[in-house]
Amino acid sequence: MLNILKKYIWLTISLAVSFILLAAVGSRLFFVYKSHVKEQRELDETSGRLDQLYNRATFPSAANITRENESLKDLVDEYNELHDLLAADQVLPQEMEGAEFMTFLEKTLRRMRDRLQAGRVVFPEKYAFGFEDYWGGKMPVSEAIPRLVQQLKIAENICGLLPDAAITELISFAREEFEKQAGFTERLQPGRQKKPVQPPAAGNAPAGEGLYTTQHFKMDFRAREGSVLDLLNRLARLPMFTVVTRLEIVNQRAEVAMGDAAPQAPSDKSKTAASSAPAEEASRDKRICIGREDVEVKLEMDIYNFGPSVEFREGFVKKQTTGGSR
Repeated sequence: MLNILKKYIWLTISLAVSFILLAAVGSRLFFVYKSHVKEQRELDETSGRLDQLYNRATFPSAANITRENESLKDLVDEYNELHDLLAADQVLPQEMEGAEFMTFLEKTLRRMRDRLQAGRVVFPEKYAFGFEDYWGGKMPVSEAIPRLVQQLKIAENICGLLPDAAITELISFAREEFEKQAGFTERLQPGRQKKPVQPPAAGNAPAGEGLYTTQHFKMDFRAREGSVLDLLNRLARLPMFTVVTRLEIVNQRAEVAMGDAAPQAPSDKSKTAASSAPAEEASRDKRICIGREDVEVKLEMDIYNFGPSVEFREGFVKKQTTGGSR
């Protein structure tokens, strides 16, 4: 055996080296295969998990739904709390029969006039405060009466502030004549076919739908500047949510004074130097008087009405329970 090995020594060395190389390659293949099996198993598990995610019900999960419901409930509670503050003591529409409304209109207008007269506020004789058509005897359509009652109460609340603010004169008071803008049908004569009544415009409907609605009122009056500021503060303190949208103040005396003080074109430079001091002094005296007399004011405002609060459990709007007609 040794003789054979010695005789084929190189062959023996070659076989030994080949065996070692085969063992090394085999060992490497074993570890590579083992790693492949492990990665294949992980891939199968990941693919299976991915298939489960693809096949499961879509998000949100039950836990997410619970959290979202809790957040929504908190949001609804905050909204209802703010709503109750804004809607407290707001003036709401009120159902009335036509004859009842005419009586209510007469009593309310008489009460408003008496209030202004007691406060020494000058106003046009037998003024109807924007309800001239109905004061003249025209009967409103039944669909418009609830909102007319609401507007009449709002007008009484606003005009009731004028004596307290020491307003000198009420020139005019105008309401938003929704019954004309919305296309309410005229009251029909006997024998005529009744036409369908069109609903009020969506943007100006009375409170009941949506987050809020507004009604516009205008008022022109004369008063001292301090009384104007007092009236604005009283409007801000009204229980009704009131927003002043336009305010224009004109002082006629200021325009006259400034016109009188306008410099004249001098014909001679020496005359200008001599007369400038007296003219400036006279202008200063007139400016001191400005502000002590009445100014003419044009005031416009929006009265807000807020819809019903939200019921969380049902997801529907519940009936209005806060606020009331005054």
